[in-house]
Amino acid sequence: MGASKNILKINEETKIGLDRLKKVIYFSTGFISLFLGLIGVFLPILPTTPFILLSAYLFAQSSKKYHEWLRNNRHFGKTIRSWESGRGLTNTEKWKMLVIVTLAFAISLYFCTNTIGRIILLILYPVPVTIALLTRTNREQLNRNHEREI
Repeated sequence: MGASKNILKINEETKIGLDRLKKVIYFSTGFISLFLGLIGVFLPILPTTPFILLSAYLFAQSSKKYHEWLRNNRHFGKTIRSWESGRGLTNTEKWKMLVIVTLAFAISLYFCTNTIGRIILLILYPVPVTIALLTRTNREQLNRNHEREI
């Protein structure tokens, strides 16, 4: 009986340690993603919006303080709040993302010489991203519909 209590205690301690490790990984990855998003502001080939949205998600999982800081940021906050509330992206944001995804895909396809690798790229890369972006709610359309209702 005493051994089973010790095992349960070890399992609880392990779970707490793993939860902490997960938060540290999410938090660190959130800053890496934020850094890449900030670089994307100045470097046109690197997309800003997906990295900022990823940072918001990672901070939401690891640090309420930094998640709120990013949500209330005057440059990125509106996009994050719109995304999180299900209002989606503007057409401009969608097109920028599609152009960047297409360029990154083309570069990857060019440098991948393996036929199986190219097939995997074709299946896994552009189609799901394009479908996700095009089927995602359009913030501008929602605003027009809301204005009509008023």
